[in-house]
Amino acid sequence: MNENNLLIKSARFAGLDDVRKSLIDISLSYCGIQQCSPLHNNGPEIRDTSFLHIVLSGKGILKIEDEVFSLKENDAFFIPSGISAQYTADRSDPWKYMWVGFSGLMSFDVMTLAGFSKQCPVRHMTTVSDEICSYIEGMIEAYRLTYADEFKRNGYFFLFIGDLIDSYQGSGMAGEVNNRQCYQYAHQAYDYIMRNFAKKISIASLADIIGISRSHLFTCFKKTYQISPKQFLDQVRMEHAASMLISKKLYISEIARNVSFDDELAFSKAFKSYFNCCPTDFRKLNNC
Repeated sequence: MNENNLLIKSARFAGLDDVRKSLIDISLSYCGIQQCSPLHNNGPEIRDTSFLHIVLSGKGILKIEDEVFSLKENDAFFIPSGISAQYTADRSDPWKYMWVGFSGLMSFDVMTLAGFSKQCPVRHMTTVSDEICSYIEGMIEAYRLTYADEFKRNGYFFLFIGDLIDSYQGSGMAGEVNNRQCYQYAHQAYDYIMRNFAKKISIASLADIIGISRSHLFTCFKKTYQISPKQFLDQVRMEHAASMLISKKLYISEIARNVSFDDELAFSKAFKSYFNCCPTDFRKLNNC
């Protein structure tokens, strides 16, 4: 297949605004199948849509941030939105791949269930089933901007994602990899909190920096450290405040600002909730 003769009827599925995609939190935006020419290149580029490619034959190179992957038949690679990536077909054996582009709040969590993440963007599939290929072809054929085709496209897309998750969960690697990824997410959050507790940070923004949902971060952090990330953030701030009350001759208002509280009253309330006494009494009790 010539690279310009793609099995795709539309460069982008604009969709229908009346179909509220927020209800499903993940929806198809692009899809296609392409036989690339030698050294056919995409990027480097930061995309506002996440992409998943599956190599059907041939070889190529993926460069994503500081990592380089050599890919071949049955390898799949995930390019999250907001990440710089470049991928190039091999000179002598250029790849043929199929792809989907998608967006939505559940994108990262769904890809985690299928074995992909920002930290692990590539995995080898034992086989690419005929069903997976047929789902891509179904998406391509439902190209019209009608209500019926809108639902057909996303229907095939959900079947495609479901098959990916099934194949990954059945590979025997899911439990081990998910546990490792869960620890990595929790450790990243732990390290970020320890370095940035004095700043105005939220658990939602922290989850966004890591690239997972707030609920998934909560699950991973609680599983790893037996405490929620919000509880840990509060704990770190209060313990540092206590240390400053004991060892430094700072005004309470200054200590409050040093642990991200603009309001001294709000800080005193949070401190009392944690230590069962107000900052002033805590300082007196510790002979400061």
